[in-house]
Amino acid sequence: MKTKKIDKILIFRLSSIGDIVLTSALIRCIKKQYPDARIDYVIKKQFRQLIEHNPKITKIYTVDSSKGLKGLKELKSEIRAENYDVFLDIHKNMRSLFIRTGNRATKILTFKKHIIKRTLLTSFGIDKYNTVTPVYKRFVQAAQSIGVSYDEKGTDLFISTEIDEKIKKELYSKNILGNKPYVLLCPGASFKNKQWLPERFAELAKRLIDTAKVNVVLAGGKAEEDICKYIVQETNGKVFDFSVRLNILESAILAKYAKVVVANDTGMLHIAEALKVPVVGIYGPTARQLGYYPILAESQVAEVDLPCRPCTKMGTGTCPKKHWKCMKDITTSMVYEKVSTLLQK
Repeated sequence: MKTKKIDKILIFRLSSIGDIVLTSALIRCIKKQYPDARIDYVIKKQFRQLIEHNPKITKIYTVDSSKGLKGLKELKSEIRAENYDVFLDIHKNMRSLFIRTGNRATKILTFKKHIIKRTLLTSFGIDKYNTVTPVYKRFVQAAQSIGVSYDEKGTDLFISTEIDEKIKKELYSKNILGNKPYVLLCPGASFKNKQWLPERFAELAKRLIDTAKVNVVLAGGKAEEDICKYIVQETNGKVFDFSVRLNILESAILAKYAKVVVANDTGMLHIAEALKVPVVGIYGPTARQLGYYPILAESQVAEVDLPCRPCTKMGTGTCPKKHWKCMKDITTSMVYEKVSTLLQK
């Protein structure tokens, strides 16, 4: 029996920033294997900009959470009518299950979440990860059965020239670019226990300005506004605060032109690496086994070895042990030394 030609592939990944960026390796590797195939993507509306400039994607379906079940039903009908050859579920949640059920795709492929191994590690401290496979490689492995393999080129992020030029122009106008390198600090995190202490970020900023003699730039959303204002205050206004007013891709340009990016285990860390900028990642309640560690060989990780790590994959609003040691024990000097090493390269 002749195997059906693969012409239309759908990737389903709704969120979040980091995970979406990490699917870029999968998109690239699929296109390499199937250069003439159409690759479409399902994503949450608020994250669309992360993939809308990717030339390898033909059509983008967006999920608007405010439309609820009605919106999902409409989307399911639209996707079903397309008769995809391959449905790649890179999210594996209730919404992806609902959409993919009865969608007429010839093949339905999913990635391995390793839920049992993850639960044993985060809940009981039992490590069954004999081999640690980064999440972006697990995304690619989901398509192995259709001949897709990893090309060892990391991740990508595509941004329009207009956005690039707009932010670069502002960086030059403020004398951030042109006279000396700058370090981008991203003090935010989606969960409190993944966030390094604001006072440590402020201390780091001061040392970078006074000792390393570099500019320091801040990035963040509305949730980070107060933290960034605090850092500005503690440094007597010597940092450049871009928080709140930039969108995701505009903030990504801040990372693109930085010498080093310092970030918690969040989306901006993965954005920086997709742009081939080395990071110093600050990891508290999460750990390497969970698959979200830095990709670039020169990137650094600041962490402390504790028996209670890791305690979560996504993060939580509190510390299960109530001591917050995984973040409190990461000193300013630890992070500064790693940044300094990268600045000297």
